Amino acid sequence: MEDDYDSEFRYQSGLISSLQGLDPDRVVYIGTFSKILSPALRLGYVILPPALVERCKSLKWFTDLHTPSFEQLTLARFIHERHLERHIKKMRKVYQARRDAMKASFAKEFAGKAKISGDSTGLHLIAEFANTEFSEQKAAEITQHKVKVYPVELHAIAKGKHKNKIILGYGNSTIEEIEEGVRRLRCALDPI
Repeated sequence: MEDDYDSEFRYQSGLISSLQGLDPDRVVYIGTFSKILSPALRLGYVILPPALVERCKSLKWFTDLHTPSFEQLTLARFIHERHLERHIKKMRKVYQARRDAMKASFAKEFAGKAKISGDSTGLHLIAEFANTEFSEQKAAEITQHKVKVYPVELHAIAKGKHKNKIILGYGNSTIEEIEEGVRRLRCALDPI
């Protein structure tokens, strides 16, 4: 099972081949248009090994009788006319500028106090702080400074190893909002 929800937004190297492309008879590839176009679209896709197609069609019929036809037809035309390709290329530049602004703001506001990772692809990154534990209470305190952070620990399978890390999204923020948000985060965490 290959869940690929944000590989279109890769910033540091070229696209990486999917596992499904390497072994199409053994890998189920799942993707979504939520990150590429809009979360409101609520359309995804599955690329199945040929042996699973009929079985999955049957399962789909039992679990969901209706898939929005208008949205699917519109999206198919959007893809066919190469608008999706142009949109991704444009948005990759926009998101890369936002990511770069986030990294630059962190370097300025938290010089040597925070380490950034997970920034080569997607619409968010991870900030790791040496001397800070991000509990739900700490996240709520940060929210009082009008900054929303997501503790990695809440999403971790192996608990206890990521208490000093937070997820910071930048996909829906302007560069100015990112810079202001990082300043507010520094104020919320001072003294580190």
